[in-house]
This record gives sequence, C-alpha cells and structure tokens, in this order.
Amino acid sequence: MNTELPISTPRDGAPHRVEFFRLPSPGQRDPFFGLSRGWYYKAAAAGEIRMVAIRSRGAVRGVRLVVYDSVLSYIRRSMGESPVA
Repeated sequence: MNTELPISTPRDGAPHRVEFFRLPSPGQRDPFFGLSRGWYYKAAAAGEIRMVAIRSRGAVRGVRLVVYDSVLSYIRRSMGESPVA
C-alpha cells in the first residue's frame, strides 16, 4: 500500500531555525556563519558564545553543540546592534 505522509511545516510559514548545531569538522567551516572550529573554541573560552557538551554517562567522548542564538547575539554585539528578542 503506497500512502504518503504529509510533511509537517510551521503553521505561521516562518522558516525553521536551529537551536543548536555541531561544531564543524577540523579544517571546515560551519554552514550557518562560516566560522571555523577553532574560532568557536576561542569564543567559548572567552565567554562570548555558549557551547554544550553532550555525552553518555561514563563516556570519554561526546558531542559538542554550539548554541545558535549565542553566536547570533555575538555577531550583533560586534556590529553594534542590540539583540532581537
């Protein structure tokens, strides 16, 4: 039986924006802002942006996620604009 499921879309028609994204691979740039992995680590260490580490209990390795809105706020602050709520 071939049934197609409808694809859910936001009701207001607004484009979807991510909350978090993974750090880019070494030597690559992220698809949202074009910034490098090293830049994210430096900015997070300076307290300019927020990152989240997720790993299973007892695991040595995990996933490092960047908070999209923190990067956007940093860019706006750098431009001299106030953040949009």
